[in-house]
Amino acid sequence: MDPLVVAQIGAASIQDILFAMAAGLWANGALLQRSHVAMPGWMRTWQRIAFGLLALAAIGYLWLQAAVMGGVSIAEAGPLIVPVLTESHFGIAWSLGFVGAILAVLGSVHGRRFGVVVALGAVVYAAGKAASSHAADSGDFTLREAVHVVHLFATAMWAGSVIIAAVVLRRSALRQNSAWHHCVEFCTRLSHFATASLALVLLTGVYNAAEDTAQVTAPLVSTPYGHVLGIKLVLVAAAVIAAGWNRMVYLSDDENVPYAGIRGFTYLLVVEAVLLLVVLVVASILGHMSPSTAG
Repeated sequence: MDPLVVAQIGAASIQDILFAMAAGLWANGALLQRSHVAMPGWMRTWQRIAFGLLALAAIGYLWLQAAVMGGVSIAEAGPLIVPVLTESHFGIAWSLGFVGAILAVLGSVHGRRFGVVVALGAVVYAAGKAASSHAADSGDFTLREAVHVVHLFATAMWAGSVIIAAVVLRRSALRQNSAWHHCVEFCTRLSHFATASLALVLLTGVYNAAEDTAQVTAPLVSTPYGHVLGIKLVLVAAAVIAAGWNRMVYLSDDENVPYAGIRGFTYLLVVEAVLLLVVLVVASILGHMSPSTAG
């Protein structure tokens, strides 16, 4: 694989992880508020930093894309950035995503009162990502592209809410006796939210997979794309099993959850978070592969 493409995959993975973390910080802030717990100051700071770094990572990806499209080295790609932005479909899609990231940064700076602005920025960013993906192969403003926007946003919400919640439960005072019922309420709300996000991920993911492989004539299992897709599905299945076990075993009785239950819930949540981080990386690799590439 071309070194520039490998660099692009790395940059895309960083963007996807940052987007998930930023979305997760926003979602967890809302879940904490609904559980009558004040959002810790570090979460507000991390949210601003995550969206800010997301915008910077997008600039880095643009530079790499200019090098790939121009067939030049990274050092020689600078003069090509303006033509890429103004004369290519990727440039329009990238600009939309970048505007979304900046909008989310501005909303984050102004606090929870501007949570709607943050959410809007996240959706616009996802729309830009979808417009530069395989989902735009048949044109813009299509059902396929719209479904992919939902898929990207739901994936970020699912992965991000789990990753950030694992940090919240590990480092916050929620598990102290004085805040015990708030902790249980937060974990329950998190479980419901993650389940709803997962349902959207699965529904849109099935649709995307069907569309992406519709024109593939060779057996999918014989292609590199099929191999990476299989790895992703195994990881997603493992994360789903961890989430289901967490819900059924540790939160089966929301009214009577012991300390050991929340401790077990937190440990398994960390496992799920690690699995989802790997899923985001594998998804970035998949996004830079063609389903029709032969093995």
